Amino acid sequence: MWTAIIDHIQKRAALYLFSAVLFMTGTAFGAMTVNSMEPVQKSELYTYVKEFFGQSSAGTVANPADLFVESLIHNLKFTGAMWVAGISIIGLPLIFILLFLKGAVTGFSVGFLIQQMKWDGLFLSLLAILPQNIILVPVFLFTAVMAASCSIRLVQKITTRQTVPVPIAKSFFIYLGYISGGAAAILLASLTEAFISSQFMNVLINKFF
Repeated sequence: MWTAIIDHIQKRAALYLFSAVLFMTGTAFGAMTVNSMEPVQKSELYTYVKEFFGQSSAGTVANPADLFVESLIHNLKFTGAMWVAGISIIGLPLIFILLFLKGAVTGFSVGFLIQQMKWDGLFLSLLAILPQNIILVPVFLFTAVMAASCSIRLVQKITTRQTVPVPIAKSFFIYLGYISGGAAAILLASLTEAFISSQFMNVLINKFF
């Protein structure tokens, strides 16, 4: 199994490296965006965050089952958008834009919590944001790489004349199999977010607020 994974990564090392750097760049960009916000904007956003935390502490937000469904749908939509972009000729830039934006959102969330709550924000990020992202980030990178590979192959097949018939159906089902594996990992990540991270968050919120 590990040999197959290593071989898979080595064959697409350039794309994985580019995707990882792009995601980290987006994360850094999101974190730096926090510093560019006006004090009034930070105050308003932090007030909203505190209201959410207060509702969570009072038990008036969604229960774990609802959080699971919401997280699953959101992440499947995101990876689904990259998957659809991968089977289109002009979808290659969109794949990387989505990956960058996902990194920016993650970086902004963590950066804002740490800046506003200091050590409490760090603990909240580690226990409420990190667990599911340990699974989600590799899934996003994997999906981006596979989608980009598919899009690049489509471009190559169109721009170069090939006398040998191309097994389009076989390639499509292989691509679909890869994405199905990613969906299974997203299911696990959503369960983690809903039933583990949310509980950690509730414990910390009850302590902080």
